[in-house]
Amino acid sequence: MSEFEDKARELKRCGNNCSVSLYTAFKEKLGLRGVAPQPRSSEGQCGALLTAKKILEETGYADKIDALESEFVKRFGYSKCVDLMSYDRRCVDYVGECAKMIEEILKGM
Repeated sequence: MSEFEDKARELKRCGNNCSVSLYTAFKEKLGLRGVAPQPRSSEGQCGALLTAKKILEETGYADKIDALESEFVKRFGYSKCVDLMSYDRRCVDYVGECAKMIEEILKGM
């Protein structure tokens, strides 16, 4: 497990929402200056996905947002929170997977 994934998962386990958990895991190291979006604030989308897209935008990788969203839906079948909650996973898993996907993009993989 990577440093970012581990930190994001731990923040989620400590009671933070999915958006705050993911954003905070990357904030200091990447010098992010914004705030995490509210979960489900854009058409009911998963907060981890919304936050991953925001992180890519803030770090100059906005051109990778569509690919990230497609990969998320490929892995989990949905992008909306209500649909994902009926799936056999927990929010901490979506947060962790989004952290991994962001890292892959930032590393150029």
